[in-house]
Amino acid sequence: MDIRMPSINKVFLSGNLTADPRTNILENGTHVANFSVASNQRYKGKDGEWHDKTCFVDVVTWRQLAERVGSKLHKGSPVMIEGELQFTQWSAQDGSKRSRIEILARSVQMLEKTGGFGAGPSQGGGSSEPPRREEPQGSDYADDIPF
Repeated sequence: MDIRMPSINKVFLSGNLTADPRTNILENGTHVANFSVASNQRYKGKDGEWHDKTCFVDVVTWRQLAERVGSKLHKGSPVMIEGELQFTQWSAQDGSKRSRIEILARSVQMLEKTGGFGAGPSQGGGSSEPPRREEPQGSDYADDIPF
């Protein structure tokens, strides 16, 4: 009996743009936009203090989505990305091989800035602090990891 594992490559990511999108139009007229998203996680450590951890992720968009991203988004824009991971390789000018993993975005939703967790939309100047995520009571995940 041959059991096949399903091949799933789906990513959902929310965060804020770290810089304005870099847009380009290729020779064939296809639009492309590249940008980076900072996604924050806030957690309560064993020391009882709140800690922040930020993950920076590169994103690429194509065609009409790239046009919209280039015209609507800017540094600090809060977004929700839906897409898939893609592995890209190229040769640098010095001949060395380079590679990276990025999100190939299928959907980019611009979010409204809020005054914090549970607050409604604000008129600018709002905090982009992520909601606080607490571990379940009586659970220490680190002790359950077998390695």
